[in-house]
Amino acid sequence: MAEKTYVANHKNESETTSREETRAPERYAVPAVDILEGAHGLTLVADLPGVAREALTIDVDQGVLTIEGPANGAPPAEEVYREFNWPHFYRQFRIPEGIDVEKVSAAFSNGVLTLTLPRMEAAKPRRIEVTPGE
Repeated sequence: MAEKTYVANHKNESETTSREETRAPERYAVPAVDILEGAHGLTLVADLPGVAREALTIDVDQGVLTIEGPANGAPPAEEVYREFNWPHFYRQFRIPEGIDVEKVSAAFSNGVLTLTLPRMEAAKPRRIEVTPGE
């Protein structure tokens, strides 16, 4: 796959998946994400402050990775006035061909989600030795 478009961001309609279009953008927050590519696959790092590990949902369905989770927080005292609501995070990505979705792994620590998306063995780059001709 020559084109490297991984992010389906709801701000750009040409890259939007149909599932994101069904979400009301004013009710969901889009977490900040870094995507790193190496020889063994992709690493996705997402900031999800306030989300509990138990409330985090990560799904892969028909080549679309979905990250979803509500941020929770209780005010330390009686609420008098509010300008900030705890967000419900939601983000989707189209997974490129060659990723082994059966081996995707996730780690979550201090509000930072790290997903490892390894390449299939056949999709990994390999070096081919050139032998002398006859």
